[in-house]
Amino acid sequence: MSDNLPTKEQLQKTSLVDIDRLHTKVTANTLQVAEHFGKRHGNVLKRIAVLTKRGRLQMELSYYLNQQGKQQKYYELNRDQFLLVVLGFTGEKADGFKADFIKLFNDQEAELIYWKGERSTSKNITNQADDQIHRLQKALSNVIPASKRCTLLFVHIQQNITKAATGSAKTQRDAMTAEQLNRINVLEGRVNAEIDRLMLAGVDPVTIRNDVIAMLKDSAKKPTS
Repeated sequence: MSDNLPTKEQLQKTSLVDIDRLHTKVTANTLQVAEHFGKRHGNVLKRIAVLTKRGRLQMELSYYLNQQGKQQKYYELNRDQFLLVVLGFTGEKADGFKADFIKLFNDQEAELIYWKGERSTSKNITNQADDQIHRLQKALSNVIPASKRCTLLFVHIQQNITKAATGSAKTQRDAMTAEQLNRINVLEGRVNAEIDRLMLAGVDPVTIRNDVIAMLKDSAKKPTS
């Protein structure tokens, strides 16, 4: 669907070397390459076509929308593909960059590794929090079994956690920054501890549910670091 395609402006706003939106890889796009090196985008695509014809590149074509809403071609380049394309450029700007581009990829790849570590930690802490939420839901089912406060407990708590961490309840975990995932870890740890503490103290489950939701909504009002 063309509605899901990025625009030229969106692609040019990224860094020359960047982590993709779903944190799966580090890439550079040909629009940014053309702009950075003062080349016409069409000439960058021609160079890629030549390298592909010679069997030195094998890449999947991507599309963006121009200002008229028409689909246009571009490529996302990994480290090796980027190097093959850029090493053919000449000029002062190209010569100066060739010594530095590996650092750009290294820095972003280190950031991606850090993000994956935060994501892994987040999954473990989420499992712990979910166990406590399930425990609370079981207690609520004895008091308000048909109420949405019981049946949608997981949804309500996780939406409030996500909103407190990112500003939007709809943000997907794989699209979050490392800092946002860290915030998720802190909030889910608090949910885990709070439910456990209140249940051990014998507080009724409806009050526990309301207190946890209130705690998360209060966290959403505070600026994130």
